[in-house]
Order: sequence, then structure tokens, then C-alpha cells
Amino acid sequence: MVTTLNRETESGAVVAAPVVEPTAVAPASAPVDISTVPETPAELLKQWKAPAPRRPLIHTIVSATLVRIWDAIAGPGMTEQDRIRRDIAEHDGYIRGSRV
Repeated sequence: MVTTLNRETESGAVVAAPVVEPTAVAPASAPVDISTVPETPAELLKQWKAPAPRRPLIHTIVSATLVRIWDAIAGPGMTEQDRIRRDIAEHDGYIRGSRV
């Protein structure tokens, strides 16, 4: 590898620097202790601590309540064709129910 060094005593001279190649040496691994590893998933789930339940914010509660009320009042979201099919099905059911 060739580099240029800028020092006060040297001008822009080209100096050859030795290239240091990294060696592929695997680090020594420590022995692994598996005595604490749970044997079943149920034991593992028991070890995990569930996070403390968080209370929802007040505006979330209010908006969710308003959405549920609106859905109850307005009914399911339907196109005009869906409404006509529903009316036909309800009418057909009333007729069949009265004949029986």
C-alpha cells in the first residue's frame, strides 16, 4: 500500500508503508452452561415477565366509545345495493315467517 504523508519536514513524498493483513484466528470461546435453559416452552414462558399493563389515554377511551355509539346508530357500512339486498332479504323473511 502506498500512502502520501504530509509532514512539516517532508514535502508530498510518496512513502511505501507495509500492509498488515488481518489474520483469521477464531477467538477462544468460553464453555456454555446449559443447566439454566428451560426444557419446555411452557417453562420458558413462565420465566418471561409480562410488562405492567398500561392504562389507555382518556382521549382513546372517549374516541373508541364515540365510534362504537356511531356504529350502533348508523348500522353497518353498506352500499346502496347492499341496503336493497338487505331489505329484500328482510322482506322475504317476514313473508316466509308469516306463512309458517
